Amino acid sequence: MQVIDFHLHVGTKRHWTEWVVDFFREVNPTYYERFSEGITPEGLIAYLREQGVGRAVVLSEYAPRATGVVPNEFTASFCKGHEELIPFGSICLYEDTPVAEQAERAVKVLGVRGFKMLPTYAHFYPNDPSLYPFYEVAQSLEVPVMFHTGTSIFKGSRVKYGDPLLLDDVAEDFPRLKIIMEHGGRPFWYDRAAWLITRHRNLYIGIAGIPAKVLLQWFPNLERYPDRFLFGSDWPGVPDIKSLIERVLALPLAEETKERILWRNAAELLGL
Repeated sequence: MQVIDFHLHVGTKRHWTEWVVDFFREVNPTYYERFSEGITPEGLIAYLREQGVGRAVVLSEYAPRATGVVPNEFTASFCKGHEELIPFGSICLYEDTPVAEQAERAVKVLGVRGFKMLPTYAHFYPNDPSLYPFYEVAQSLEVPVMFHTGTSIFKGSRVKYGDPLLLDDVAEDFPRLKIIMEHGGRPFWYDRAAWLITRHRNLYIGIAGIPAKVLLQWFPNLERYPDRFLFGSDWPGVPDIKSLIERVLALPLAEETKERILWRNAAELLGL
């Protein structure tokens, strides 16, 4: 099975805030020793193969108040020429360039295949009307938008912005926009994320950061909506990826459901 990891970060020490670097050093010393000074696409692809991952979504990040800045240009350049690596951009809310213009350039010039937004880190409500021009562009260009939902351990984050219910407006107003609720609203709002996928066909749940052993406890409707869940590791924020895959495979789910979570849903969402 060629797993698609829908949630992976790259960058070097210069991209991340000090506390994020310390976090990586603690939870993933192998990454810190092997990659933190200068990760390469070839090195990452080799590591992913070791872990049983065929392709990965590589995320940009604009969150200087919390985690740091990994620019769209860096991510796009890192992934260029490597079909195993799928670049996702982000929108910077701290510059004068209109959000729609940023999105157009990211897709049409840089070649990103989707976007990752971090409300809890960048301190914004996802249903803020000022973001609607961005959503309009993403919808028209048929690229998905991922949102960090739920809590965070990092300094500078504000949990109130992570409520998945804020995406109800966005999903309703942009019915053709594919929206991923990453982390499923952990841990306060699992129930809201689970309910929202029953209301909106364009909403998905990313399971990065959710222990597999509680997945069915918090999302009892998973088997009813097997086409709405996406595997992601949040590497290098975890020691390895292979063990996460094995835990999903060990769940009491139909084989087709496991395939959907681990790669098929991602492939369909990305048009692979």
